[in-house]
Amino acid sequence: MSYWRYWQLNGAPFSSDSVQPLFRGASVEEALARIEFLVSNRRNLGALVGPSGVGKSSLLRHCAACPPVSPEVPTLQMLRTSILGMSGGELLVDLATRLTGSRKVPVPATAWNVLCDYFQAASREGVQTVLLIDDTESSTAAAEADLSRLLSMAFPLTVIFAVESQLVSAVSRSLFERTELQIELPGWEQTQTADFLRWSFLRQGRSEPVFTAGAIERLQELSQGLPRRIVQLADLSLVAGAVSQTDFVDTDCVDQVAWELPKSLAA
Repeated sequence: MSYWRYWQLNGAPFSSDSVQPLFRGASVEEALARIEFLVSNRRNLGALVGPSGVGKSSLLRHCAACPPVSPEVPTLQMLRTSILGMSGGELLVDLATRLTGSRKVPVPATAWNVLCDYFQAASREGVQTVLLIDDTESSTAAAEADLSRLLSMAFPLTVIFAVESQLVSAVSRSLFERTELQIELPGWEQTQTADFLRWSFLRQGRSEPVFTAGAIERLQELSQGLPRRIVQLADLSLVAGAVSQTDFVDTDCVDQVAWELPKSLAA
């Protein structure tokens, strides 16, 4: 029997499927509101800052799938990419290829000309492009220079770049100086963790609690409020509880799986 069937759920509550809906807790709603402000006001640049595992990539995926269309900007072209390890010119080639829907643009010089033509036409038609960039702290200086070149032009372009708060110093100061709004994505408070668990189980057909209050408190303590760790610990706790055939996931169950994890993840 699948562990989720033991808990009388319709499916795995913490699936890693990228098409899963986004849990819109208080911190996420605030971040979305700031992104919508930047887009609807056709601002140039915003920085999404938060610790590793807080959900920056999930938030960018959600924005790409559900564009924040508004009366002020009725037509959006959304693109999401990772700048991780990109060399000079790769960002321009990737952007030109995807915006035009053509075959791969062969060289950066050609890509730049294609982008200039595209944005000139987009400006006439009132189309705003939104570029969502992940892993900015892992970009090369050459890729950052390409991004700065894009931002220096009068293109109808809004860029939101995500960066780990612990690695902000890895991103050039000039990029942050261009930033018009910083979007903080902090770890969750315990109430938000409890709301997330309730939401996850309701989506799978169960309204009764699965985790005791003490177990939720322990999850919060061990995860430090980081959603990635919360999901990992909660999922393994469900498995352990099903194996032990308990009625609820309690503190002992959470401690058991935490002890079996690498200490960097369990504490």
